[in-house]
Amino acid sequence: MAIALKKQPQIGIARANLLSAQGRTGQTASALNPQFVGNAGLNDQRDIKNSTGAVGNPVTASVTLRQLIYDFGRTRDQVRQQSSIERSFQQALTRTQQTVALQVRVAFYDLIQSIANVATSEANVSNRQRQLDQAQARMDSGLGAPVDVVQAKTNLADAAISLTTSRDTVLTNRVALAQLLGIDSRTPIVPASAKEIKLDNESDLELLVTDALKNRPDIKAAQETVTAARYGVFAANKDPLPTVTANAGVNGRGANDPFPTQTATFGVNVTWTFGDGGLAAGKRKEAHGSEDAARQNLIQISNQAVSEVSQYFVDLQSASQRVNLAQVEVANALELVRISEGRYTGGLGQFLDVTSAQNSLFTANQRLSQAQEDVERTRARLRTAIGLM
Repeated sequence: MAIALKKQPQIGIARANLLSAQGRTGQTASALNPQFVGNAGLNDQRDIKNSTGAVGNPVTASVTLRQLIYDFGRTRDQVRQQSSIERSFQQALTRTQQTVALQVRVAFYDLIQSIANVATSEANVSNRQRQLDQAQARMDSGLGAPVDVVQAKTNLADAAISLTTSRDTVLTNRVALAQLLGIDSRTPIVPASAKEIKLDNESDLELLVTDALKNRPDIKAAQETVTAARYGVFAANKDPLPTVTANAGVNGRGANDPFPTQTATFGVNVTWTFGDGGLAAGKRKEAHGSEDAARQNLIQISNQAVSEVSQYFVDLQSASQRVNLAQVEVANALELVRISEGRYTGGLGQFLDVTSAQNSLFTANQRLSQAQEDVERTRARLRTAIGLM
């Protein structure tokens, strides 16, 4: 898990997006701070009218300070808006980390299940070989039919093909897990046995939904987006209002250096746009539309969270029940194989009964491994659905 959180490109992209958002917040906040501007120049200045070629004071330098005094809170609203957007990206990063962690866990349990299926297939091949030996022995003693040997050989071939398929699936799942971890797909991976930690409120759907609505990063991100949109409306409503700034500067000019002649300026400026051709009205309409969209998006994400939690809650209960049923099914299938083989060896049963019993055992073992890993996969999905890593 730690490898994926460090190397996965999806997380790297989310971190880069957060970094960009932090930069935009800094850019917006800079309007509240003093602005210092320095200028220096060398200009070839001549008197054209008298054509005397006289040179004036070509060397100039100036330093200007500008400070926003008051704009009815418009800039501060813009900073608050961008800060909320930044927090939204932070929550998006957390959600991406949770999603990657879930993908890794699901791929891990897929690999565990495929390895278990290989063991089941190997046991199936061993059993088919033993049953072939039984059929061959009965035919050699004159008690069995040749068709039983043919059927046993066919069963053994099918079991060998199934074993090969299971091994191929292990390789495929191992590559998929390596890719999700962000490492070379050729890296050998030997998974250790692991299970998901049982959730505290696993059997209480209402508490799970409450946890999801409180903890999920995508819901928090949507809430921050609504907050940002609201500050955007505030800023847009103040856009036509005047802006008051203070200015102070020092200017110098001279023939060879800027120091012989020096002047200082101080002033307060008021900027007020009385007519903008509908620009401010358009900004207000856009801001209100963004706020409405953000609120609807929050509702949609919240509804989706409730749906996911409810679905995974049901899936987890179902998977847990299937584990119990599959364990009983495996026990019954083992007993049926034992009885069928005993009856066939004693001449009381048919080889078709042995074949059918072995098929049931193979299927039951696969269902058991499927149900066991379904419990882990579904618990991992439910964990992510309520906002936990």
